[in-house]
Amino acid sequence: MNRLIVRWLATAACAAAYVHAQALPTAESILDRFVEVTGGKAAYQQHTTEIMAGTMAIAPQGLTGRLTRYALAPDKEYSVVELGPIGKIESGVSGGIAWERSALLGPRLKSGEERAQALREAQFASPLAWRKNFPKAETSGVETVNGEECYKLLLTPAAGKPETRFYSRKSGLLLKAVATAVTPMGEITAEVEISGYQQFGGVLYPTQSRQKTGGQEMVITITDVRHNEAVPDGYFEVPAEIQALILKAAGK
Repeated sequence: MNRLIVRWLATAACAAAYVHAQALPTAESILDRFVEVTGGKAAYQQHTTEIMAGTMAIAPQGLTGRLTRYALAPDKEYSVVELGPIGKIESGVSGGIAWERSALLGPRLKSGEERAQALREAQFASPLAWRKNFPKAETSGVETVNGEECYKLLLTPAAGKPETRFYSRKSGLLLKAVATAVTPMGEITAEVEISGYQQFGGVLYPTQSRQKTGGQEMVITITDVRHNEAVPDGYFEVPAEIQALILKAAGK
């Protein structure tokens, strides 16, 4: 009898696990739902440029600053961060070239996984481009984020480390992301809590990101997003210092 009970319990547990797995929606449906609840495909596609402005604060170090990001469809991007005594940090993507320039590290080309990550982030209206950015996407379970049940997704790019995202079961909005960034200082895993969605140009954007990395916390607050405004061509040109690095790498 005991053996029958154990066998029955094991069968029931397997059946319950199967039903639970079957009940989980596909990653594709969750990611497509995010596009819809944040405005829909048509709303995203009506924009060709994006200018985003905000503030950045790293409380433990007492650092505060401003950030501005310029983007041009389909895949050009230029960002500048002015962070107190650290000074200006610029980065950009254009023509498949990803670069960065700062007082701390000088001009440098991004390569390998760091370049691949920059190219993904430069995709205009990136929620629409998730299939291109992440060839493999799967729903791995349900977890709670700040008291709200979320679907846990594992997204794997063609090059680089997988990224984990948490989408609210109720609203469909992205509430948290965990990713490993490749930097000149090595690999850094960051946990980012996302909130404060507001509409700009018919699309919902999160206006606050709280990033925790190695015991440090950085808060980014978006104050304005403008679309379809002219952006000076020079913002998307590869700087002369970076061009020199490209020629040097090519042996010219």
